[in-house]
Amino acid sequence: MLLEISARKPFHCEPCRQPSEENSNTPHHGVVLIAAGAGIFSLVKAEGLPPYPLAEPDYSSKRQLDFSAFEAALSGLDPNRIAVMDTLVAEVTLLELQVLMNNGQFSAEELVTYYVQRIRAYDMDKLNSVLELNPEALAFARDLDVERAAGTVRSPMHGIPVLFKDNIATGEGMHTTAGAWAMRDWQPSRDAFLVSQLREAGAIVLGKTNLSEWANYMDVDMPNGFSVLGGQTRNPYGPYGTLGSSSGSAVAAAANFAAVTVGTETQGSIILPAKINGVVGLKTSRGLVSRDHILPLVDWMDVPGPIGRTVSDVAVMLSAMTDEDEKDLVTFDAVEVAGTDYTQFLVAENAVGKKLGIVVQDNAFIDQMIADFELGEDSASQFRQAMIQSNDKVRMQATPFVDIGIELVEVSAAAMPSTPDLSAFIDYGFRSALDAFLTDLSDEAPVRSLAEIVDINSADSDNRAPYGQGYLESAMKSPLTPDEYAAQVAESMSVADDLGSLFEAYALDVLLSDSQIYAATGFPALTVPAGYGEDGQPEGIILIGDFLGEDNLIIIGYAYEQATQARQMPDLDKTISEIDSMVNR
Repeated sequence: MLLEISARKPFHCEPCRQPSEENSNTPHHGVVLIAAGAGIFSLVKAEGLPPYPLAEPDYSSKRQLDFSAFEAALSGLDPNRIAVMDTLVAEVTLLELQVLMNNGQFSAEELVTYYVQRIRAYDMDKLNSVLELNPEALAFARDLDVERAAGTVRSPMHGIPVLFKDNIATGEGMHTTAGAWAMRDWQPSRDAFLVSQLREAGAIVLGKTNLSEWANYMDVDMPNGFSVLGGQTRNPYGPYGTLGSSSGSAVAAAANFAAVTVGTETQGSIILPAKINGVVGLKTSRGLVSRDHILPLVDWMDVPGPIGRTVSDVAVMLSAMTDEDEKDLVTFDAVEVAGTDYTQFLVAENAVGKKLGIVVQDNAFIDQMIADFELGEDSASQFRQAMIQSNDKVRMQATPFVDIGIELVEVSAAAMPSTPDLSAFIDYGFRSALDAFLTDLSDEAPVRSLAEIVDINSADSDNRAPYGQGYLESAMKSPLTPDEYAAQVAESMSVADDLGSLFEAYALDVLLSDSQIYAATGFPALTVPAGYGEDGQPEGIILIGDFLGEDNLIIIGYAYEQATQARQMPDLDKTISEIDSMVNR
């Protein structure tokens, strides 16, 4: 039940395009304010916005995938072998892939070829989740196969193909673009620190994933999942949104175009795409994984994190990603857990006795909200009923945790800290961070500033910014001074103390909540598939952990996943046929 409220107090909509639980296809702007669950105001779609799936705009800048380095290998992968690989690889975990490769069922080279074959069959000009393939992937795979044959397996990531979001720098001739035309030719001279770590652990850089351009900060009218170089990313489960900005990373993992992927998040950009595309996504604690050489949005909030089909895969990936990095001094805040093997927390029984907080609207909170919005008698009655139903829904969602043996702790919505309003400072933060990043590149930089990017787009906006570049232009006009920005950041980051106090006051291990309060605090969050709606759209639960509390997130998330077994493979043939029929009619 939704109750539309006429907002009598100022309401600042957040440019991250937070979706509502009720309609998560929704672009952020052009919305009405509603009363939603967990005491949090959410957003629903206003009339007149285009539904998903969206057709490609009429433009000419989309980059085509290059399969030339893989043609010989692909020609040797006949349909019978593909069918065998489908059976062997579908839905298995990274740990199970290691067993299969150790047993000689297939090699890393064949695994790379298999994924490339799937990308060519189901992604190119279809789901649009992959922006570029690494022409050196097969060579790296062969070297790792030689190591395995000689008895050396570096880690559970050995020989595992990984796709990286295309704002994470990768060297060796690949591009890193953030999906933007102005960045189309940048070939970083080195890897981001996290990419180097995964390579050292034996991972294979398979390629780069599409994203919502500039981490979803291009224009209010640009759909989630679109970039001018990658086109419109589409949900592998059907005509639903993909959300953003790590759209391609979530879709590629869900569709089995790679074993695992890496995304980045400012606020919701890993968790929400993973949730709506039916996979597991982990937004890491700030400092746990290095942010080095990643194109920024709001640099003090941005963090990378793993996306996979299972909690097990995310734990394996995370174990290879954490370490101190002198190029990102915030990683020294996580020194106590650097190098942790997170697979040790994949024990469902360890969840018994853990405390899970659920956010409910008690009577005092409901009365206060009614007073704040000056609701009349009839509206107040409807609002109260909606909040009671919301509480029932939250308690129902928590039932599987009770069955596992986890203790539920009801947290008053009044105790939840308010999510900081990014719109007050995101323009300045984006411009400042991006300009600093480009300056640090020196002669390697493809462009020198955000101002230059805006000018380049304006020279051919139909093909370089087909939905406009309103956010970029707005960022150029930010009136904030450096001191004012620093004050805004400090105020937003102080919410971490409030959230930490909440965990302490209620003695929580994990909080079950759709709130994005975790983002500004630097706390971690995990989403795990929870099933599918009546229309087939994937659904998921979101767990928030205490700072550096990834261990508890993995323990509880894994126990939930094992108890529910909610994830199902998408039927890509059916989805692509359905989407084609809708966008071409």
